[in-house]
Amino acid sequence: MAPVHGMDTFPEKSVILIEEDNGLAKTVYAEYIAAEAVGNGKVVRYITTRSADDILNEMKRMRILPPKDFHAEELPAVSPNTLLDHLTLQGIGDIVIVDQFSLYFLDASLAEIREAISRIGTTAKSGKVFLLLMDRGLLPERHEALLRAMADGVIQITTVTEGDKLKRYLNIPKMQGARLLEKMLPFTVSEDGFLIDTRERHG
Repeated sequence: MAPVHGMDTFPEKSVILIEEDNGLAKTVYAEYIAAEAVGNGKVVRYITTRSADDILNEMKRMRILPPKDFHAEELPAVSPNTLLDHLTLQGIGDIVIVDQFSLYFLDASLAEIREAISRIGTTAKSGKVFLLLMDRGLLPERHEALLRAMADGVIQITTVTEGDKLKRYLNIPKMQGARLLEKMLPFTVSEDGFLIDTRERHG
């Protein structure tokens, strides 16, 4: 089993899209990434449309609450420009997580999506990693395709029914500077953490 990323690490100075059909696995994934990053000396800024206390309580329940350098910020569904100002004009955070990114852009045009990712990407080049969480199907298909095209990396979480069980898989179709994976990686969330079975990488 491997740690959270499913790879050695995220590329530096990058914008990573983490997407899932409606579900909370991507949030759990992001919370484990945040805890791991803080453990490695990074400062994490976690922006959420939910209550910041909800995020902290979830992390407590999973026993991954970082002791310091983790900043949960509650930001209700504001306009895209307000979100972008919040992301790009405040310097805090080596890793900035936006959960749920798609909720801020429900009424945005394709041009606004393009401008948003371009602006976030410019900020990332100053030394940050942005993780943008998205529920598939909330935005028009062209908008989602543009997000995937402009992001430096794309991580997809898929849940499938196998018999009477739900199985979850991580797929990384795109990641700047990394080799493509040959298979989806099964993962589990348990008392031992978010565990990815990398043995599935090679037929």
